[in-house]
Amino acid sequence: GAHRSSLALACLPGCVSFQKGGLFPEDRDQVFVEYFDNETYFRDVQFLLSEQLVAEILSRPGVRLTSKEEAEVIISGRVTSVVQRVLSEDEARRVTSSSTSVSVVVEFHDAITGQLIKSAKLSQRAEFVPKLLEDIEDAREEVYRFLARDILRELETEF
Repeated sequence: GAHRSSLALACLPGCVSFQKGGLFPEDRDQVFVEYFDNETYFRDVQFLLSEQLVAEILSRPGVRLTSKEEAEVIISGRVTSVVQRVLSEDEARRVTSSSTSVSVVVEFHDAITGQLIKSAKLSQRAEFVPKLLEDIEDAREEVYRFLARDILRELETEF
């Protein structure tokens, strides 16, 4: 909910530091996450994505969230589209399932030179069945969690 998100974002600038090791190359295991831009009509999606990305970094060994000054890599980007579709309805026209698709462009910049190291277009989709999930927020959160995972995979792979 709302309480959790403000906490995660408050900790963005210089969060918990982790020991080295893991899958990330030495020269890009210290990262700073900038807020993503939002090019859609959906409010706050950039914060949802940034929050999930921070959570994903904090849960991974071998990569550290740092201040902008200490970072080796700065992750930024923009949410380019959010599509919510109704997949099915019941006789009373209540939505019985829907899906959310989100596309982003992510950029990795060298924190020292400011040079663009790599950019990637990523898309993810999650389906949502109101009967099974508490609310639409869960489905939305899942999409951003998938995207956060994909973003970190891009960081792990060769540049």
